[in-house]
Amino acid sequence: MKKLVMSGLVLSATLAAPAFALEHEVVIDHADGPIAADYRGAVTIETTQTGTAGVAGRPSTLACRWTATLNVERVAKVGEDLRSRRMLSREDVARGSKPGWCETNAKAIDRLVDARSETIRAVLLALVEQDRAEILAEAESAARNSRGA
Repeated sequence: MKKLVMSGLVLSATLAAPAFALEHEVVIDHADGPIAADYRGAVTIETTQTGTAGVAGRPSTLACRWTATLNVERVAKVGEDLRSRRMLSREDVARGSKPGWCETNAKAIDRLVDARSETIRAVLLALVEQDRAEILAEAESAARNSRGA
């Protein structure tokens, strides 16, 4: 039975929990009017338990490996006609490993991710900049469709 439990720990279960939220707003000038885009992001942390608890006299190999993913929802509006929604994501914005059980390290991992908030915010701003072309393309497409109709 112990081997089965330890095997389960080695294979591990992945847990996901939101760490902190991010927000950003931009206004893009466009011929049909300004485009207001709101970005709401959340960082999720996935943990994977690895290793085994050591028996008496042997060291433990338990470790909690974690990775943080940034998920961003964008809502853009051009006037009253166009409302566009898009999901953006960037995996592996932060990663690490802590010795021991994932459950007992959850708060410590949250603090590690919080300490990297400036780096994660920079990733958010990079996603916003990359999304600019997509927003403009959607606005142009909507303008062509409304003129052709």
